[in-house]
Amino acid sequence: MHFIGVFANNSEFEFIKRYIIKILKRKDIEFININSNSISNIKNVVFETILICGKINISDKQKEIINSICSKCKYIIINADICSNTKIISSNRVNCITYGLNQKSTITISSIQDEKAIIYIQRNIKNVKGNEIEMGEICINLKKYEQIKIENLLSIFSVYLLYKE
Repeated sequence: MHFIGVFANNSEFEFIKRYIIKILKRKDIEFININSNSISNIKNVVFETILICGKINISDKQKEIINSICSKCKYIIINADICSNTKIISSNRVNCITYGLNQKSTITISSIQDEKAIIYIQRNIKNVKGNEIEMGEICINLKKYEQIKIENLLSIFSVYLLYKE
């Protein structure tokens, strides 16, 4: 069983969870919403992946719990456009994947047109099975995803890359 923790508001969490389950069609992935109210309840869960979609408003005690959680996970996927403070990540030996519209993100959009976007993977990434995902561009039909915000599309795509079979 793969546990994926998602730092997001409830509606964004539910949207991302539904979409990833729909496109991956896997039953061995469990999503858990992480927010300031749930941090103390999930401190003993070992996550394989942490997805940070937005800013996290937490206390100092909760930061210690998050550091502990992040130190045990294999991947941290972070929205680099919103979360510029990566102290949690830099102190841990995990695979950090950033996404966003900025040029330094691991996964970004290199081009957007009316009906298509080109997602650019700027460095090689190893998926959960240890297979190498090579850097390069992938064309996405935006008509298929017209109800999705670009940052959510990038977060969903990032998780998809790691867990697709």
